[in-house]
Amino acid sequence: MSYYTLVPALPTLAPLARLQELPCSTLKLEQRLSMLSEADREQLARALHLCQRERVGDEALSDADEIALWHSELEAISDPTLCAVIAEYLQSRTLVAALRYRLAGQQDGGSFKGFGPCVWLIQRDWQQPLFGLERRFPWLMQAREALEAGRSRALEQMLLERFWTRLWRIEQEQVFSFAAVAAYRLRWALAEYRLRWSGEQAQEYFDRWVGSTLQSLDPGQSEREWAGSEA
Repeated sequence: MSYYTLVPALPTLAPLARLQELPCSTLKLEQRLSMLSEADREQLARALHLCQRERVGDEALSDADEIALWHSELEAISDPTLCAVIAEYLQSRTLVAALRYRLAGQQDGGSFKGFGPCVWLIQRDWQQPLFGLERRFPWLMQAREALEAGRSRALEQMLLERFWTRLWRIEQEQVFSFAAVAAYRLRWALAEYRLRWSGEQAQEYFDRWVGSTLQSLDPGQSEREWAGSEA
């Protein structure tokens, strides 16, 4: 379905790095998005939940359960472009999670659980610095360096920028499509998150989140399967 009236009515978002405020309230944006069909609104709701930066409503889930939820929710999204970009995003979360897990001192990757086709490679090549995936994912080197240097804010900004750019490209390539509208709404969600956790708050939030993850990796509980679902 095409949205020739809706897309031009979506206000321009400033580049993430220069974002100071949203162009209108989220309530006004949602009023405009009411032009979406019911099926597309359901798909968008699932996409927003999968891509949220904060685990609202999922705090009690185990990592394995959350990954199962990712698969279930993704299967319910019928738009192939939207499905692909979210799968790519979830895979990036898995890759960063593996780096964090190993940095925490995990010696064996056999119990690692995550999302995407690279999980078995991560498990097999756990001892390699970047799991042998540096050619496929060149950004992993920067992510590892940021983690090792404790530059959590820089890593968070890099992850946000990568996803933001991928979504923006969909908007440019598939104008007036549902995928373009969904990509815009996901960028809006990233903008909201960026404004909420700007400056020192972002640093404190990200450090607290990483710290709680590392504390949960009790060497006496090596069977625990951690997917780093908050990446």
